[in-house]
Amino acid sequence: MTWKTHVVLGAMAGYYAYPSWKGILVGATMALVPDVDKARSKAGKAIWPLSWLVEKGIGHRTLTHSWVILLLPALLISDSSVALAALYGLLSHLLSDAFVGRIQLFWPVRQGWFGVPIPRFLYVIVDRTTLLAATAYILYWGYREGIEAVLGIPLS
Repeated sequence: MTWKTHVVLGAMAGYYAYPSWKGILVGATMALVPDVDKARSKAGKAIWPLSWLVEKGIGHRTLTHSWVILLLPALLISDSSVALAALYGLLSHLLSDAFVGRIQLFWPVRQGWFGVPIPRFLYVIVDRTTLLAATAYILYWGYREGIEAVLGIPLS
């Protein structure tokens, strides 16, 4: 998935775990973290020398796309609501990447690959459709009351 799709899905997941602006921000941010293993990614550029070393040494969609990364919120965040939003943001990344390709979920076990490899043209379609649907969902819930007022009917 592209970084934009990861951010939107992470924001949704973070809000689901912790319904506040903080949940949205934490979920969206943590949804970018697994891609620190790719030097050209948004997260990878932020810590470039380290991301380049991880990409060349371990590979993309291995360590940072495995069960190991899911320990990060528990180790670094003491507030349980924020940690849950972080965990959901990470999970949104792993699940969406597994939906369009393979991740080494059970790293370091070499046979631990998980996911659905799809052709590049289909990847683009799935990514853009997911981004559009997730954005529409967020806008719907954010502006539901206004839409109901304009239409004059309850939508929920």
